[in-house]
Amino acid sequence: MLKRYAKAASHYICAMLRRILVILALLSGSVQAQVVNVEAMRGLTGSEPGTHGVLDGSFYFGGTQALLLRLSTSANFRKTLGKESYYAIFNGNLSTRVGGDALLFEQNGFVHGRYNVEWTDEWTGEVFFQWQSNKPMRIAQRFNFGAGPRFRAIDSKTVNFFLSPLVMYELDIESVTGVYESVARMSTYMSLDVLLKEKYRLNTIAYYQPQVLQWDDVRVVINSRFSTPISPKLNLTISGNLNYDAYPAGTDVPNFTYGINSGLSWRF
Repeated sequence: MLKRYAKAASHYICAMLRRILVILALLSGSVQAQVVNVEAMRGLTGSEPGTHGVLDGSFYFGGTQALLLRLSTSANFRKTLGKESYYAIFNGNLSTRVGGDALLFEQNGFVHGRYNVEWTDEWTGEVFFQWQSNKPMRIAQRFNFGAGPRFRAIDSKTVNFFLSPLVMYELDIESVTGVYESVARMSTYMSLDVLLKEKYRLNTIAYYQPQVLQWDDVRVVINSRFSTPISPKLNLTISGNLNYDAYPAGTDVPNFTYGINSGLSWRF
């Protein structure tokens, strides 16, 4: 009897380990989506010369109507040479959704690169590229290329406010229909960065992305991120987002989506 129980327990443990390994494999190979909070990325990696980066891990709850949770991992890198800076961010997620009677796993993520050059103390120029795939949002692949100026309207030790009217080209491939859509969009964003008591950081960014010449096709994204230090290099982070897309990919995707993330961030 004991041998039978031990054998059954052994089979159960092995099955659980296989499931965990599969989940980790999917997570490591997955790639997230949506708009990148570039100002929070800049704040995390700092501004001093050289090469610096941040590794993030987080837990997400919310999103679309059927999304239950998401495990997320990301890596941010910055290299500064004089007045020029190069940014790169890689993000991968594993989401669980309820589909019929089964629990389904869906992957999403992005790769984002950005070049920034200082023109004056207030003005900089930006060029960016982004590739993303988001199965829960029914985006098979999306490619964005954009450029424009960035203006620092408020500059102090505790408060910074930025305005950036960018223009971008977007190539979108829907996962449901396989249809290709090629459009030009504005990608204007405003960002408020607040440092409280020299250690608590709150960053809020808002994007407005209408299609050029078809202004009812609009996307609006609001993202806030709060971080507090646990150690000199480790931070606890909490972030929330609210998204609106007038014409989302797929008929089962709502116009409004939202989410809350909490996790750890390590700077190196």
